[in-house]
Amino acid sequence: MLQVNRLLASVLTLMLAAVIPCAADDGTAKDKAHLDSFDPVEFIKSFRMGMSYDEVQNLLPKSADKDTLAYIPSEESFLLGVDIKSQATWSVSFKFDTLDTPARRPEQLIELSCSAGFSSRGETFETIVRKVTAAFGDPVELDRSQEKFLQAGWRVSGGSVLTLDYSITGTSAGNVNIEFVIRKNRARNSADTKTAA
Repeated sequence: MLQVNRLLASVLTLMLAAVIPCAADDGTAKDKAHLDSFDPVEFIKSFRMGMSYDEVQNLLPKSADKDTLAYIPSEESFLLGVDIKSQATWSVSFKFDTLDTPARRPEQLIELSCSAGFSSRGETFETIVRKVTAAFGDPVELDRSQEKFLQAGWRVSGGSVLTLDYSITGTSAGNVNIEFVIRKNRARNSADTKTAA
């Protein structure tokens, strides 16, 4: 009888040893896979100038760290900052126009900026240009004239332009800062306003 109890206790101990680590899984493996899968080009492609504040909020990843919405009186616009963790932390800012409404609330997206720092070994200027070209078509501008600051630009919906600023930091070519910016084409809006008048 004593040997049966010892055998039963040993089996239960082994089962608990297997079950407890499985139950304690906090999903970090899934989170890591999600973080590594963030693609800034696909992220940017999902937004368009003129989107509402609610539409932008709905497209943000659930894991994103959002700042409090801030009003900028000098520009009569609202700014929303978001951090998205991946291999690097991407800092994203969304600027919203108020459309001169008396209530002063964010109405439509007028600017998107997405930036991060990387090791240049994994993210060369040419690699990023190829990714963006695959998503948005051929660039309208490509500037490799400076050694440590490279730029490219693509025409996107609504006549706006997506720009890529790629700057090499420090004395060695080890680290780079990457920034994507899309601004609403204001000239198009003023032309529409003149036509309506």
